[in-house]
Amino acid sequence: MTAAEPALPRDPSAPDTPDTPADPVAPGLHSGAKGAPGVQATDDAVAPAFTVGYVPGVMPGKWLGRWRDRQLTPLLRDELVPAGQWREVLQDGTVTACFVRLGWSPTDPSLEELRATHHAVHLYDELQVAVLPTEDLLSVLDCLTTAQLREESTPQPHADIDDAAMAVELAAAGVGPVVLPMSVARLHARKDVTTRELTDAPVLPVVLVWPKTVDEATEDAVQRFVGIVRGRRESSGRDEAVPPRRAASSAKDEGRGAETAVEKTPEKQRGGKAQSGGWAKAGASTKPGLRRKPGRKVKNGRNRKRR
Repeated sequence: MTAAEPALPRDPSAPDTPDTPADPVAPGLHSGAKGAPGVQATDDAVAPAFTVGYVPGVMPGKWLGRWRDRQLTPLLRDELVPAGQWREVLQDGTVTACFVRLGWSPTDPSLEELRATHHAVHLYDELQVAVLPTEDLLSVLDCLTTAQLREESTPQPHADIDDAAMAVELAAAGVGPVVLPMSVARLHARKDVTTRELTDAPVLPVVLVWPKTVDEATEDAVQRFVGIVRGRRESSGRDEAVPPRRAASSAKDEGRGAETAVEKTPEKQRGGKAQSGGWAKAGASTKPGLRRKPGRKVKNGRNRKRR
């Protein structure tokens, strides 16, 4: 048995050290450090996904740009959706809302049927056009009817929107004209084809659709986007009668108007009366008995020719 070694006296100036060693911190990581390497703390991970889809031909660029210019949250993403798959991408959550063209495909629901399961905001109606070769005889007309198109030519079968580029190419080759929505025809415009409006073809409604089952935060984001689509300005407010910016500018304008009114206050003219306005020109006096400058006329009863 060995005697226990005597404990050495502790140096009071030495720092306190734990009995167990601390866990080493991985290089480049620091708890609470903003922007540290290896830590990806972005708003995208916190904010809910908000993706807006659109079918071919629909161009929502101006509305998407307004959302991004105003730096609204959450971050907005856009995605091109095939015309025949917009219901699937809405159902599986690939997109939150989608710009849809109704009435083209035989399987498309009507607006009333769509609103039974989805929210749908009608935006505008789209015309149908016939895509013809530039040398076609029907191109001399400004517009066509469906009967005229079938009498003078043999149109192609009902085209699929996702294959519209091939249908336009066949029309340019002389196979036959093709009927398309106007925006899709513009999307695939070529120098060797032209378009003519079909006056008796039904219009195609374009709507913004999103499911009724979205959560409250997503619904709020969609409603704000709908406001932008409908033309709501950034300075507009639902709860305030006058926006703060506009109220401040109005106060400045009122102050400037008051200063201008003080500066433009006319001084008293001869005889203690202000110069009369109305028909009298600048510099002319309307007081009886005063001689007026030659060449200037004042419209009053004293200048009328006596009969």
